[in-house]
Amino acid sequence: MEDPFGLLEATNLSESKENKPDSHPKRAYLWVLSISIGLILILGLYTFQLKRSVSADTNSGTYLTSVKLDGLPTSPKAGDEISATLSVSNTGQNQIKSSFVLVQSSQVDLSQTTNLSQNLSETDAGYLRKLTEDEYGKFDQKGTSGFYWFVGDLKPKQIKSQQVKGKIMVSTNSFAKVEAKYFIDKIKPIPCGVLNLQQCQTQVGITQVGAGLFQLDLVKSDKLQLKSGYNFISLPYVFTSGSIKDFLSSLKDHWAYYYQPTTGEYLDLNKDNNPSLIKPGIGFWIYDSAGGEYDLPETKVESNPNESMTLNLDIGWNQIGNPYPKRLAMSSEKILVREIADDGSATGTTYSLKMAIDNGVLSNPYIVSYSPATGSSGENLASLLSTKVLALDSIISPYSGLMFKSTKKINLIFPGQEVIAPGDQLTQEEKTKLEQWIVSNGLNQYGDTTGTAYSGGNPLLDEKTGQTLDRLDYIIIKHPDRPWNQ
Repeated sequence: MEDPFGLLEATNLSESKENKPDSHPKRAYLWVLSISIGLILILGLYTFQLKRSVSADTNSGTYLTSVKLDGLPTSPKAGDEISATLSVSNTGQNQIKSSFVLVQSSQVDLSQTTNLSQNLSETDAGYLRKLTEDEYGKFDQKGTSGFYWFVGDLKPKQIKSQQVKGKIMVSTNSFAKVEAKYFIDKIKPIPCGVLNLQQCQTQVGITQVGAGLFQLDLVKSDKLQLKSGYNFISLPYVFTSGSIKDFLSSLKDHWAYYYQPTTGEYLDLNKDNNPSLIKPGIGFWIYDSAGGEYDLPETKVESNPNESMTLNLDIGWNQIGNPYPKRLAMSSEKILVREIADDGSATGTTYSLKMAIDNGVLSNPYIVSYSPATGSSGENLASLLSTKVLALDSIISPYSGLMFKSTKKINLIFPGQEVIAPGDQLTQEEKTKLEQWIVSNGLNQYGDTTGTAYSGGNPLLDEKTGQTLDRLDYIIIKHPDRPWNQ
């Protein structure tokens, strides 16, 4: 089975574009489907405590509004049903007319919500329907599910609410999110009638007057969630020989392969002693025709995020993954690259990850994105697969795979706790102190002064990487002195 993902045909990963993390996704013309690194597999694996009711107050022109989502679960996992209350309130003095809310989610299927609205027309308050493609385009990042809610008129100090129901989907992220954006139809009077004796109204556009981003941290589980199709994953565990063989045998399609850069071939992980290749930091492929949930072996040892981890990379394309069971910050300075000889001994030359990339020792890291076929059965499946440069200093979820191209034999050295995402460095005791600090100081859920207005209503969007920050990451970055511990 030689290079089914076309890694030796690197025309779509041209060196001229490798140093442009903001470049558009590149399509790799391959004959086999693969998966999205950030959207592949295991959501059940992690799920932490929710950021309870995150709200955003937005003052747009003469309107002051609040968008909230209350009642989200505190410990969701893949497959869990959720039920919450979405509310919008007019906290200003001016009446809001002809308003509506667009809601989209990442890793939460909200299709149940649209079933709650019965026998309503589009002009009736409470009317619900699925989002259109154009409406999805009004969000910073397209989600996996969403709906339109017609709120109608809202008097000063009035609140309207809508029940939200859904189900946690499969993901490699350690969180799921729901984003709501509140709009009004922009109306202006125009003369109408031959004699212009009255004024008519016409809609000339929409204006956003509120927003809220609501994030759920996912609780860790010993279940592995696979999406239908090709899953590119990494497992942060050391397994016994027998337990990993049993796990591979439990897969429906018995299809699992590891890419060997020295030969350019894929090794069948079900054969011989190949299961022993599965270890922390190693990326590999699993195909599952239907997708589903699998039990991970009980006899496993989790990699220690307090310890450094060294991965050996050969010349050519290397498929690796997050070696830790926590979110990894791809630090361009703290992650090190050390050149090694053929026998594995160090040559004495050590770089930061950024320096190694700048010097051409390593390419930028790549992620692989894949979307299921939506056209006819004759659709070119290779067109569904694309590769994209991953911006340095991005946050990598556990169990996620990525690719580097190396021009030399090297060690890639992760220093442990220093590269764990800030929010994942907190103990449960410190998380409790942080929440108590927020309450006692009258702050909002982001640790900011209550009533703080955010650009677009989304303080968790990292403008540097384009990623959505974890709420705890955001708070720690803004408060590095950790006042909750004082």
